[in-house]
Amino acid sequence: MRKQLGLAGFIVAALAAGHASAQTVTIATFADPALDASTPLFVLDGSTFTGGWADEGLNLDAPYIGANYPDATFTMTPLTYDGFVGLSGGSIQFFDSSASLVLQVDFSAATLDQPFVFGASEFAAQDVAFSGPAAGALPLDQEQFAFSFANPVTTPTGATYTADFTSSARVVPEPASLMLLIGGTLIMVARRRMA
Repeated sequence: MRKQLGLAGFIVAALAAGHASAQTVTIATFADPALDASTPLFVLDGSTFTGGWADEGLNLDAPYIGANYPDATFTMTPLTYDGFVGLSGGSIQFFDSSASLVLQVDFSAATLDQPFVFGASEFAAQDVAFSGPAAGALPLDQEQFAFSFANPVTTPTGATYTADFTSSARVVPEPASLMLLIGGTLIMVARRRMA
């Protein structure tokens, strides 16, 4: 019985080690590419919130995969604004300078903090999922992103903004790697008991 409990303890420890080896990484980020408020990235117009960048100057850094995309662009599906802080779900697509998809971000809903206040405002989303080359090959969870707004300009029907972007996720070890870790632990236990 004691041997079985010891072996079960080692298996639990191996599983915990595999879970603990998951790490949070930055998926992609960019600094505000706009020179000033005359070239906004986002427009709030009545009940519609739109965004994108098609000019030069957006340097998308993808540290998780060790890549950098100068003169990247992005588009966002138009979102419905509830008049308070809520936005509908949608999709954001980032492209490299040759118009190849680099990263897609899907989300079920979003919030727009302090939409008409000058100063720091933020766009953050819920139920986020990353896909595309910048998302890497391993499974991700706890995906999140945010746009930090700057240069707000109030318009008769809403506001415009420039923005920084950051995104992160937790990298989950793939099952094969976890099984190798458990198998290695079991072999070490067996050898130790035979000695």
